[in-house]
Amino acid sequence: MPPLLLTSLLQTALPRVSPASRAVISTLGCLNGNTPSAHDMATWVGLRDRYQLARVLRRDGLPPLEDLTRWARVLYWMVEAESSGATLRQLAQRERLDPAAAYRLVHQVTGVPWLQARRAGVQAAVLQLRGRCGMRLVGPRAVPAEVPRRLAAAVGDDVISATTLAGAPRPSRRPPGVGPTLAHHPAGVLVERCLVGGYPFDVATTPDGMAFVTRSHAASLEVLRLQPFRAVGSARTGPAPTRVVVSPTGTLAYVTSQFGEEVEIFDLGTLRKTGAIPVPGHPLGAALTPDGRTLLVTTNLDRLCAVSLAARRVVTSVPVPRACTSLAMHPSGRRVYVPCWKAGVIIESDARTLCQLRRFEVGGTAQDLALSSDCLTLYAANQGGWLNVIKLSSGCIETIPLEGPAVSLALSPDEDVLYVGLVFDGRVLVIDRRTLHVRTTIKTGGKPRGIAFDRTGRLALLANEAGWVDLVR
Repeated sequence: MPPLLLTSLLQTALPRVSPASRAVISTLGCLNGNTPSAHDMATWVGLRDRYQLARVLRRDGLPPLEDLTRWARVLYWMVEAESSGATLRQLAQRERLDPAAAYRLVHQVTGVPWLQARRAGVQAAVLQLRGRCGMRLVGPRAVPAEVPRRLAAAVGDDVISATTLAGAPRPSRRPPGVGPTLAHHPAGVLVERCLVGGYPFDVATTPDGMAFVTRSHAASLEVLRLQPFRAVGSARTGPAPTRVVVSPTGTLAYVTSQFGEEVEIFDLGTLRKTGAIPVPGHPLGAALTPDGRTLLVTTNLDRLCAVSLAARRVVTSVPVPRACTSLAMHPSGRRVYVPCWKAGVIIESDARTLCQLRRFEVGGTAQDLALSSDCLTLYAANQGGWLNVIKLSSGCIETIPLEGPAVSLALSPDEDVLYVGLVFDGRVLVIDRRTLHVRTTIKTGGKPRGIAFDRTGRLALLANEAGWVDLVR
């Protein structure tokens, strides 16, 4: 999502660190200094264990994770106090923390009482943190981050690996002996569940009956076989993998690694990382042009970037308001639709120049998008509690009330039904596309996220952040 002030502050204070340490800093910033255990932190950023995490921080001249966490916590309180005028007691009570413990923590970290630290300001605390890490003052402007390299090269350890089980087939444009089939849609019955840890977020399928799931808290890409439904392998990714996009041939996958600040490229036959493309900021959403030559990516710096896959670099970028993790590509490859999260708008842009063509004011919090193949209708899941239906020929917007905040969305291959994920209610609605009435409700529990259909449309996969992937027939 949009850049967090604490994350930017920490990255400014500690600019010249390895990508692995930068991922740790980004995680602390996103959690406002509330960090998981050292083991969980190592898992999140793609390291083997807490010992390797400790070595990474030590090599970069950073304090141990516990001390770094305490600094992030204090800086968060100072930023909040400056921006909102809240007292430390109010901040502590808001977080259900004993105010006395908060005052003690500030004194232990900064060496001075809260009022004195508050009077000195955030900049003084940042300078003190830099001094603790033995870093020189570089002035008020942030030092540009080093272009991320592979984690293994950065920390001197083998932190990127891939695992496949014997017998896993190599993806192909079309499975041998299988001809084209008519599109269908599932009946909406949850039939199987595969346990997948690490907060499964997104899912994509290939023509040969395989699925790939990003595990945002495990720095890995899980591989599932659809029939029989089971996990068959995994591949290490950069920290916080978010979206996965499969190439038209089904041979490559592009994964947005948020805290790695790059888009990673995987060969789906070997499950090996074959390259990475650095982007400005944390990459969120991604969409591939039909010709497979350009990947469009949104980042938390509120940018829409065009990435040349041949040159493996960002060739152009433009600002967008409040970028999120979703994009929708026009089948012609000439238009791209960008939901702008809490800005309450959806932008239609030229996919080649990224110039803005139209804005659709939908209100609420625009999330996942789906576009009909005839290019006449754009659907948007809205966290405000409704489904937006946009007639692209006229620009008219219809609002369909739902039973809760809608975040994820997918259109079945036969375009007969829409699957809408009510993430905070643990349900997925199956909506008739013609009548826009709910046909059935799939009770998944947990937090259903990414939705994908298989090649025929008879199966649907629902990634769930609670720790599993559901198969729907």
